[in-house]
Amino acid sequence: MKKYNGFIPPCGIYCGGCSRYLREKNPCLGAEEHCKHRKCKGIYVCCKEKKNHNYCYECKSFPCSRFKKFSESWMKLGQDLILNQYQLKELGEKEWLDKWNNESILNHH
Repeated sequence: MKKYNGFIPPCGIYCGGCSRYLREKNPCLGAEEHCKHRKCKGIYVCCKEKKNHNYCYECKSFPCSRFKKFSESWMKLGQDLILNQYQLKELGEKEWLDKWNNESILNHH
């Protein structure tokens, strides 16, 4: 993992743990860049544009089938997006990022 303090996407992925963000050649610049191009149109558009939410947990349908299916692929990469959503709700953005960044620092030592 690598420290990340940028935009938290509505799906609740911690970019510092994403393989695209971590790769040395042509790395992703994080959700700030990635979400602007909306590579994951389904989640981003549904949450931010259609429902005007910041995060999926704010939706009365959470966790919907689309979110569950999307989050399954991230389990293999070590992120439970449903748990991330609950933690975002409980901790708030700053504490949530601090928690992930502290874990990332601990995992490097």
